[in-house]
Amino acid sequence: MENLLQLLDFMEEYTDRILPVAFLLLAAEIIFPKSRYTYVSRLRGAIFCVTNILITKASLTLFYWFWAGIGIKPLFAIDLTFLSKFSNAWPLHLLGAIAASFLVLQVSEFFYYWFHRLQHSNSFFWRFHAEHHSLEEMSAFNSNHHFSEEIFRIPFLIIPVSLLFDFKQDYVPWIWVFFVRWQGYFEHSSTRLNLGWVRYVFPDNRFHRIHHSVERQHFNKNFGSGSAIWDILFGTAYYPKAAEWPDVGLPNIREPQNLTEFLVRPFRRGRHS
Repeated sequence: MENLLQLLDFMEEYTDRILPVAFLLLAAEIIFPKSRYTYVSRLRGAIFCVTNILITKASLTLFYWFWAGIGIKPLFAIDLTFLSKFSNAWPLHLLGAIAASFLVLQVSEFFYYWFHRLQHSNSFFWRFHAEHHSLEEMSAFNSNHHFSEEIFRIPFLIIPVSLLFDFKQDYVPWIWVFFVRWQGYFEHSSTRLNLGWVRYVFPDNRFHRIHHSVERQHFNKNFGSGSAIWDILFGTAYYPKAAEWPDVGLPNIREPQNLTEFLVRPFRRGRHS
């Protein structure tokens, strides 16, 4: 009975947090299309997405249970609650809470940025990341990373941040949480809608499309996912012109056609440059 309740809680969490984003972006891609993709591709991507979430959720649950049992304390305890308490006026209180979350996001994104660069420079990690880059029909829900990548984030992202920092912050506004989750799917979407000047801080679909481009001048650009700041600082940012919308995919690897290929192909094939 307890396992059933946990499953229902997870399904409710998935429904509340993911489905609204899915429907909004699907509508945007249909009403304001930038590339027209098949519904078979979208359905296949949705299946990959759900599978990826289930495996990742199970893996992270086990890890956090193990990590809590170890009880290792981080080196630095950083209290950011003052940012949302310096004023009683609710607009400033809200902005302070967002600013605190933004700072935490940038720390996490620093580690993700370098992990992502490692995925492109190391042949072992590339064989898994190539599943993501092999997509030729890249839409919001046909752009899922291989599940192994989420597990690799544990040693390269979650553990370093957990060892270094313990952030304390006030409440996180729900609209901000929704935007951050929405942005991660939106940056892979094939809609004409974009974030305009906001992409200089948060990558949008035009910015991230360059990272998946088949054109050589775009190689090794725009590694950031939730932030463009580290790309700017480390010289890998490329901001496309208004009409710049390159083809995506890999010349030597076709996109996965079924769930079996999606799950096991990286473990079977040899190295690819």
